[in-house]
Amino acid sequence: MNKKLVVDILRKKTHHFLNISLVIMIVSLTMINFMSLYMINQYEMINRDYLTNNNVKVIHVNGKAEGSSTGSIVPADGEAINELLKAENLKEEAKAYPVYILPTIFDEKMEIGYSVMGVSEELAFLISDGCTLKDDSICIKGPAQDRMEINIPIIEEKDGGYSSENVIAMTLTAENGATNENSILIHSIPGNNQAYMNEEQSLKMLERMFENSSNSFDYIKETQLDKVIVYVKDIKDVDNVGTLLKEKGYFTSYTFNSFENFSVNISAMQMILIILGVIFVLTSIVTAVLLLINFIRIQKKEMAILKLNGYRTEDVISIYTKLIAGTLQKVFIISLFIFLISFLFEFMPNNWSRFLLVIGMDLFILLLTLLIVYIMGIRKIGRLDMMELLKKGKEFE
Repeated sequence: MNKKLVVDILRKKTHHFLNISLVIMIVSLTMINFMSLYMINQYEMINRDYLTNNNVKVIHVNGKAEGSSTGSIVPADGEAINELLKAENLKEEAKAYPVYILPTIFDEKMEIGYSVMGVSEELAFLISDGCTLKDDSICIKGPAQDRMEINIPIIEEKDGGYSSENVIAMTLTAENGATNENSILIHSIPGNNQAYMNEEQSLKMLERMFENSSNSFDYIKETQLDKVIVYVKDIKDVDNVGTLLKEKGYFTSYTFNSFENFSVNISAMQMILIILGVIFVLTSIVTAVLLLINFIRIQKKEMAILKLNGYRTEDVISIYTKLIAGTLQKVFIISLFIFLISFLFEFMPNNWSRFLLVIGMDLFILLLTLLIVYIMGIRKIGRLDMMELLKKGKEFE
């Protein structure tokens, strides 16, 4: 009698028990699949919207307290904040950058005006992927150009105000990628032609604009400074940096400003999702292992009969290994079919990477289950001699 025929006979003989076990394992694995998909979606949402979202890592410093009055932010405050961060051992975690707003510049035909912000080249990624803020370049909404002619107004101070009658032509490289809403510019102006250039270049342009001014350039810089931005590398440090700045009298604005320990809670929530996922996987494995080992235990009489019919211990172990492997294969195929239907009909948010991840998890669960059942059940019980198999069999209970 060959092994395949014996496996088929055993499967028919234990039809009801295996079917019940099969249904339980399919339901268990299917529930794990949908719960895992939900937790993956939640994990990715937290990661996308909070942990890796640059918007929540930026702290805007717009002013400061000066005794009982309110003062404006000045360029020196950027250096002072960096010194403060260094003193509090936060130098590697955060850094302050001044942001300047320049008077409007125009295109070659004086038809289109651009609102220009001067930002450190290190913060180019906060604007868009298309902006590099390299020297002799300007990031605009329009198409990229190797050579873009712009006109810079020469500002004159008259009657307590500013006016301009003359312009200076400049040629810059135009990059495409400027946006009206990003981590730097949180208050957008609809229809505004926003442009960006690096801080050093913006200061040079500012100096050219006010070359006829009687005021010092330090004063010009103070008047054109919009704010100081503090970029925090890790979300877990945002609360600490924000609290430190407020304690030193700086007026701050950032996403978690009104939430106590929000960044820590977000990280904890993500960890809880991971722990729950591990618990669900372990529960599924334990359920399947207990069902199948119990099945092997009530098969002791059949194992003894096989040995009486001349089958070696290795043959008995091989027969039951194939029987359990075939059962787990059915569990996988049916669970895969159910999950595929939900994927195709989009019952839950899904994509191919998540689909393959869940399927990989199913294979891991079932292969680990087979390994544990083989070691703790099939091999252990299959090596018992015939007297032990019969003595401890169900028929003597």
